[in-house]
This record gives sequence, structure tokens and C-alpha cells, in this order.
Amino acid sequence: MPPPLDANGHRNRLRQRFLCAGAAAFSDHELIELLLTYAIPRRDVKPLAKQLLAKCGSIAGVLGAPSEVLLGVPGVGPSAVALIRLVATFQTEASRMERRGPRVAISSANDAVRYLQGDFLGRREEEIHLLLVDSKNGILGHEILAQGTTDEASLYPRKVLERALFARSSGVLLAHNHPSGDPSPSEADRSLTANIARVLTVAGLRFLDHVIIGRTGHYSFRTECPELFLVTE
Repeated sequence: MPPPLDANGHRNRLRQRFLCAGAAAFSDHELIELLLTYAIPRRDVKPLAKQLLAKCGSIAGVLGAPSEVLLGVPGVGPSAVALIRLVATFQTEASRMERRGPRVAISSANDAVRYLQGDFLGRREEEIHLLLVDSKNGILGHEILAQGTTDEASLYPRKVLERALFARSSGVLLAHNHPSGDPSPSEADRSLTANIARVLTVAGLRFLDHVIIGRTGHYSFRTECPELFLVTE
């Protein structure tokens, strides 16, 4: 049975508004609603969009949520999950394709955030990423060094040094996410930064920055706590 005419009209108006004005004209739940219209054709999906947003916290949370979390919202079935997964995959793969061009150089925390943000999309646990750079800050490699819980991930500074020496890099940049969304550092984050700075300085390697990425912005230790990087051998 086809959806009522007014439902069809609402969906068409959503699609036309998106084509004319883009995402800026939409609230978060309307964007999710628009996506769901392509997977769930015979019901009002606005309530589902609001439930998904409330459960996952953000659009990024919806895109990165495990299938069982999405399916836990009554009315969200395999077709909707597959479409959400497909959109998330497109975003990740597009980011990876951009990296296959000329070597990307990191000159600031903003550059690091732009490079890594897609990798942290929807993550519910902390991950610590390492960027290995050459003498001109061109990225030689990108590795995930540790995965943890919703509010903690552990890393030994020696592991950073080992990976940097193995890659014959000139320097490193460390980054991790805060799934809570708040990029403010913990005392453990400060301690880790100071310890890595000491280890790398002794080895003659540059420590560009330690960046924390959250939903509300990012925190750069190089900018906010430069004294942590002033280590004498």
C-alpha cells in the first residue's frame, strides 16, 4: 500500500529543499529523516530519525553506531542499516582516496584534524593515532597505536619511539579522540604528552603535537601547553 499523499509531499519537499539549499537548511534530525526516506518507503520516519539521534548523540554517532544499536530502534530494519552503513563507507573511502594523491604535509593542529577527523567518525571508544612525518612534515605513515574504552586508551611512549624509528621518520604527531565530545585533556593526557616528548627528544626526533579531537572542537598541546615540549636532553 503506497504512503498517503501528504507523506509523499513531505518527502518530496524535503528532497527539493536539500537540492536547493543543502545541509545548511536542515536540522540534524531532518538530515537523518531524509536519509531514512530512501530505505523506509511506507511510514513516517521523522520519529525514527529523532530516536536515532537521541540514542546515538549526533549524526556522526548514527553513522558510526554498531548494527545492533541501530536495529534496537523499533522500525529500523536491515535496509535502513545498510543505507546508513553505505553513507558512512562513502565518507571513509572518500577520505582515503584524498590521501592517495601527493604527500600531505602537516603544518598545524588544524591540518591534523582535517586529515584524521573522518577516522574518528562515530567512534565510541578512544583510539590513539600516530602520524609519521618526514623532514618537511609530509606524512609517511598513519597508524592506530591503541584502542581503549569510552574514556581511556593506554599507550607506552616506547611504542611511539619504536614505530618512528622503524619508519625512519623525522618526527611524529599524536592524536586521539574523546567520544564524550569534549576535547579537554585529562591529567593522563598531559602525562602521556610530557613522557613522549622526553623520549623523542632523547632520540633526536621531533614531536609536532598531541591533538585531542572531540565533537565540539579540538585541543592542541603544542598550542595550549608548549612547556611540555621544552625538554632538555
